[in-house]
Amino acid sequence: MPKLPRRLLVPTDFSDTAERALDLALDLAASFAAEIHLLHVRVLLEDPHHEEEYHRELERLMTREDQRTREVLGNARDARPQAVVHPHLVRGLSEAETICETAADLGCDLVVMGTHGRRGLKHLVLGSVTERVVRSSPIPVLTIRPDAAGDFPRGARFLVPTDFSEASRQAVDTAAAWAAGLGGRITLLHAIEPVVYPEFYAVDIFPDDIMDRIEERSKRALEQLGREQLGEIPWDTEVAVGRATEAIVDAADPARHDLVVIASRGLSPIEHLLLGSVTDAVVRRARIPVLTIHGGS
Repeated sequence: MPKLPRRLLVPTDFSDTAERALDLALDLAASFAAEIHLLHVRVLLEDPHHEEEYHRELERLMTREDQRTREVLGNARDARPQAVVHPHLVRGLSEAETICETAADLGCDLVVMGTHGRRGLKHLVLGSVTERVVRSSPIPVLTIRPDAAGDFPRGARFLVPTDFSEASRQAVDTAAAWAAGLGGRITLLHAIEPVVYPEFYAVDIFPDDIMDRIEERSKRALEQLGREQLGEIPWDTEVAVGRATEAIVDAADPARHDLVVIASRGLSPIEHLLLGSVTDAVVRRARIPVLTIHGGS
């Protein structure tokens, strides 16, 4: 069973969304006796065509900004004396790449980040850093929208979508470790996605009796998964018929669950196009925090 996180990396741009992620990390640090590494990435813009004097002036400006940033990071740490918070200012060419590299350098075992939950052009600018970290980080990434519920009480309720792949089994293992640490309960969810053809073909691909058998087989597989991997941890199963994204987002109701634990890869060889894209959508839309496990890493 995976170990509980002991070193949490919390990237920040000092926005309200980043503060929401830091508050969540503080709750977890208290529950897991973990320390927090608060990171701000200063992105470098290299242009070999600029003259040397321009580079010197740019370096002077960035040095002054670095000092101001260190002061802000220090204030964020001092405002939370109940937690061990280490501030870091790191320069790099890419926010997402620098976050992953810093997590490795510091020996962190969890990244906690805010996500804006937007789509379209704003998402491309504001949400892409978190999304790239979720896709590429070899360690789990916990994301939270600024408007999401984010308390982790004793007896926390975990929602774990599964397609029965090895990657999703790793997500179940991680959820089990967290549930054991928090005295929580797990719901294993499997979504059956029906094949939809245009009405022109007038073909009923899944007659009722076949769908009933698929649902029954899915329930048996969930029960077996629970017995094999969850042991004494309280658990339930749920089978939904419909698009996986919608089924997971609907089940990720703050009245029912406190955290989604999901793998970033699935059964298909074109993994990101299937379970990966579902994970992206869940991260953007879920009303509770989402813990993404980089299955197969």
